[in-house]
Amino acid sequence: MPKQPKDRNEPYCSNCGYVLTGATESSKCPECGKPLVEVLMRPTFQRGDGKRFRSKARIFGMPVLDIAIGPSGEDTVGRARGFVAIGTEARGVLALGGRATGLVAAGGMAMGGFTFGGMSIGLFNAIGGMCIGGTAMGGFAIGGLAQGGGAVGVAAQGGMAVGYFARAGGAFGVHTIGPNSSSQAAQTAFDRLSWFFGSPPFTISSVGTSVAGVAAVALGVAAIIGLLAIWANGRDKIGEQSGFHP
Repeated sequence: MPKQPKDRNEPYCSNCGYVLTGATESSKCPECGKPLVEVLMRPTFQRGDGKRFRSKARIFGMPVLDIAIGPSGEDTVGRARGFVAIGTEARGVLALGGRATGLVAAGGMAMGGFTFGGMSIGLFNAIGGMCIGGTAMGGFAIGGLAQGGGAVGVAAQGGMAVGYFARAGGAFGVHTIGPNSSSQAAQTAFDRLSWFFGSPPFTISSVGTSVAGVAAVALGVAAIIGLLAIWANGRDKIGEQSGFHP
């Protein structure tokens, strides 16, 4: 008598575990006699075609690469945990996924040091639709330095900006540059921060250059992480071939 359904979608008795597939002529469990209306259970249907890969090589105690996309076995989400993690829910030094957390993270929702995402929260830099970070660039940006359609920060620039220093079509703050204001203190501050905010006149090219410059820092960190992962994986393969593991 099977105690658990072999098929993830087979009905079973919650009292005794008896598989109830085909039990259509009775109102009770054939094994324990409990009414089916009380004990009939069916596991939530899950497609078991999720992708899984975990490297044997490790760095800092973590798999160099862990990939978990979609449901598989007991993991109904796709949780990846590794130095480089790729998954529905990913956590690693470099993390890519629907929800990603890492030193460098990119995904629908990204949290960490340097982040890219629809919702992006980064300690150092955040780029995304809605972003919060030390430096933030996006549709709506909040940060020490913030630039976006709407921006709030110590220094903020955008279509609508609020900050101690603010430069925008609609600027609100202590020192502002806008249609009806031109603070010299704000001008000096934005000149010094032109590496982030760019310099007028503003064009797609000039704004794109400042975004690219900030993003390049995050991508540089990601490249270093990738090189460390490649090195660790290569070292492990050498160890396997020689029979030696440091």
